[in-house]
Amino acid sequence: MHQQARVTGQVAHPNVVSVLDLGEDWGQPYVAMELLDGASLDAGGAAMLRSIDARLRAMEQVCTGLQAAHELGIVHGHIKPSHVFVTADGTRGPRDADFASWGAIKLLDFGAGDGRPDSFAAPEQVSGEGASERSDVFSAAAVFHFMLTGRHPFSSNAAVCTDPPPAIADAAAPEALSRTLLKALDKSPARRHHSINHLRAEIEQVRVGLQGDRDRVLKAALDRYRDIETLLDERRALGRRLGIASVERECDQALARLATVFPEFARGDAGAAMQSTDAGRASDALALLQLWHNEVLAEVAVLKTGIGGRA
Repeated sequence: MHQQARVTGQVAHPNVVSVLDLGEDWGQPYVAMELLDGASLDAGGAAMLRSIDARLRAMEQVCTGLQAAHELGIVHGHIKPSHVFVTADGTRGPRDADFASWGAIKLLDFGAGDGRPDSFAAPEQVSGEGASERSDVFSAAAVFHFMLTGRHPFSSNAAVCTDPPPAIADAAAPEALSRTLLKALDKSPARRHHSINHLRAEIEQVRVGLQGDRDRVLKAALDRYRDIETLLDERRALGRRLGIASVERECDQALARLATVFPEFARGDAGAAMQSTDAGRASDALALLQLWHNEVLAEVAVLKTGIGGRA
């Protein structure tokens, strides 16, 4: 315990847990570490990463914490889900709970790879060789595979050395990310990424690409939301001209429904919507808003026909 704490304590980084003190009390060893609110990946932390964007950002933070250690010549030795802690974000209110519930990644227990390896260890470690920076690359990728699928990528120590990792479903990860992880999980250290920073850079590239796609879809959804508001104003005006009292009430109900289903759009803060809406939410929003837009457009056309009949 003390050995792991001493090694961990040498890495002062936001993505590594801080070791505050260690010693003995009445003959019993103790370690004082920063108090963390949240859970490790294998104990509920993975569920806190609700979107692909959140998972990609978490992966980047794992790599960043490892890179800080590698720059000091320190190898973790065995990253696995129980050594990756997802902290809770206490700054968000209930309204934001659907979009994010985590704050940062904290890496635990550097030096833990000195013991018996398990199915998250690199093949060379299972074969009895020592840990290295490239074995950290392999173990990190195995954890990322778990983060995406909820399953161990290898069923046993023997499988680590012989079996390819199972494919990741397209719904769980874009193809570019799957390719990146397969490279990092290569049995040969020489064919993996040269450093954990190279792995992080490829993951960041995937995230930035997805963010660009999401932003384009989200902008289209925001524009469609505003189009619906404009159409409802037109429908309201036509209803008044025709003396149809129910139209006023129906427009109020439609606006209330819009604001309830899409509160991030109703607040009128495009920047906040961009921050809080993930790719899946943006795509679903655009599809639903397009459907509602067509419905209101048809209702306006009916009222225009009534106006035309009175001309």
